[in-house]
Amino acid sequence: MCKKTFKAKVFSGKNEGEFFVSLYSKNIKNKLGFIPYPGTLNAKLISDVEEFNQCLLKSKMIIIDPPNIPNTKFGRVYAYPILIFNSLNSYILRPEITIYNKEVIEIISDKKLRDLLNINDGSIIEINILIE
Repeated sequence: MCKKTFKAKVFSGKNEGEFFVSLYSKNIKNKLGFIPYPGTLNAKLISDVEEFNQCLLKSKMIIIDPPNIPNTKFGRVYAYPILIFNSLNSYILRPEITIYNKEVIEIISDKKLRDLLNINDGSIIEINILIE
């Protein structure tokens, strides 16, 4: 189990990813070792949502603490290592506080994935969850 390639359809989010990734950027660099591109690639799983989420729970979860900003409260973010198209190292982010359900995934990398992969809204991406 979990050796499966999952497919998801790319879509535009609410344009909040840039703000939050930038806000968490220092903590992401400390935990993941790179400065993330300011934004997320959003995709909706096409099928096997339950299996995907079970596999995600079996992978290495990295906890990213929220930034310490006076008079604000942000939640932790959980990062999970993945491969896109079986080659590009990236991470799925699962914030404690989110507007999305479990069929939506938010992906970060140190590069702008849309440009690097030449994808747009409606493109299908292939994701492999890395299990140690």
